Amino acid sequence: DPEPAYLRDLGRAAFSVRRVDAELAQLVADSTRQRELVRSGGSGADPRLVTFVTDTLTIEVQVSRVQSHPYLIGLVDGLIEPEGSRVDVEAASGELESTLVDDLGRFTVDDVPRGLIRLRVLAQGVDVTTDWMSLAG
Repeated sequence: DPEPAYLRDLGRAAFSVRRVDAELAQLVADSTRQRELVRSGGSGADPRLVTFVTDTLTIEVQVSRVQSHPYLIGLVDGLIEPEGSRVDVEAASGELESTLVDDLGRFTVDDVPRGLIRLRVLAQGVDVTTDWMSLAG
């Protein structure tokens, strides 16, 4: 059997240039994985909750869909000066969407590319990139 398309995309993304100076935030929770452990599973319409952490930051993201188009609502916790910080959504395809973080560390992204994405948090003295995650569909 041929490999699934998302694995091929993930392999290509793994070879993309990673910024040497960016810290990598590790995936510590993903509600999609937790639903798979329950026999009845979950509805595909349920929001997906994902959490990434570093030694100093926590990035929490809710992935929801409006008319089958994904959008993100998130929180970056641990920033000393959240106001003026930025979150970039980078797609394996090369697409990039950016948004500013408010003074409480919250952000939203309405135009999220489908497929493999990762988040990059840029703030004063902070450059953090998350693991890749799939937004199939």
